[in-house]
Amino acid sequence: MKRPTPASLKKVTPQNLELLGAARLAELLAAAAEARPEIKRRLRMELAAEQGAEALAVEIDKRLASLETSRGKISWRQRPGFVRDLDGLRGLIVGRLADLDRASAVRRMWMFLGAGRWVGSRLRDKHGALAAVFDQAAQDLGALLADSDPAAAAEGLAAAIADWPAAWAVWLPIALRRASPGLAAEALRRLSTRTGATASWLPLIRQLADAAEDPDAYRATFTHKALLDPSAAAEVAQRMLAAGRLAEAAALLEASRPRGGRSILGRGKGPEPDFDWESAWIETLDRSGRADEAQAARWASFERTLSAARLRDITRRLADFDDVEAESRAFAHAAIHEDVDAALRLLIDWPALPEAARLIEGRGDDIAVCAEDAELWAAKLRARQPEAAERLLRKAAAAAFRRREFAVCDRLTAEADALEG
Repeated sequence: MKRPTPASLKKVTPQNLELLGAARLAELLAAAAEARPEIKRRLRMELAAEQGAEALAVEIDKRLASLETSRGKISWRQRPGFVRDLDGLRGLIVGRLADLDRASAVRRMWMFLGAGRWVGSRLRDKHGALAAVFDQAAQDLGALLADSDPAAAAEGLAAAIADWPAAWAVWLPIALRRASPGLAAEALRRLSTRTGATASWLPLIRQLADAAEDPDAYRATFTHKALLDPSAAAEVAQRMLAAGRLAEAAALLEASRPRGGRSILGRGKGPEPDFDWESAWIETLDRSGRADEAQAARWASFERTLSAARLRDITRRLADFDDVEAESRAFAHAAIHEDVDAALRLLIDWPALPEAARLIEGRGDDIAVCAEDAELWAAKLRARQPEAAERLLRKAAAAAFRRREFAVCDRLTAEADALEG
């Protein structure tokens, strides 16, 4: 066994600190606590935990009360220590207190998340460190609720959502990851009986409806007029399809089809079909046994949008060699499509690099890609299609020059020059 070196023995690790002995460690911690309030506070809570849940809860409540009443701004120098202290408090609640008294921990976790309303106004969370602490708290709460009294958990969730819907729009999906459909359904029922509902509740009600696996509750959040909109109808229809309610999904989609507009097969004049509506309609056709119609609808959608996802759905349903023929047909259509940028994106991403190079050569004057896309696509082209990569970079460089983005222009030009050499 390798012997530790003098340098390794001086590293501050739990194993090395044990060598100091309990008495010496206690002296060092007490001295550090006098200079660092957050350390002193944490040690006091750890000592309280040794006395039991009630003593620890008192110390936690003091800290939570301080967080709710303090209004002083936290400077950028103080921010890292404050966030660590806050995360330590979260860990004490979900760790030490939950082990001693789960119901008490749940109550404090509700309070902890509620304190976020005041904490967030005291510092700038430029890199999301503070938000990450509260996101983790929402996940911890979800785990605690999974093993808690269902009625109390549902009431707490409904009350929290009603009190601060803006924050719970972010936290609810996190908290519901381990929740049962029954908890979500009960929270949804309790929320629906509360007064003071506003439009900000709608996303939360829909999240609860999804977690409760209740498409009817999801549908109830839309008015009849709203469901005539193809995008809204597609949202609800997808949930009906997931529940095996094919006829209701089809009825929703038929009712929301633009009257006198362009059909999904491209016939007629009028607004183009909504992409999500098309997706739901195609799935409805497939599940109704109308596979040929579904495939024709995919082709019509692809020809209009040049969606790679649509083309992959088409080709994976075809037999060997038929898929190659379909790809060739698709690439030929992309080459003459009015949206040359979308065509180039499809060919690069597929990938169909020779076809992409021919498109750049033949329709280069019509291309208007951003600098980021030009660099990304040129990187994919440079090995086998260097001339196309160079032309694409020079095209983007010229556009950057016209926008007076001279640094971007110089960078793209340098990359193009490297390819030319």
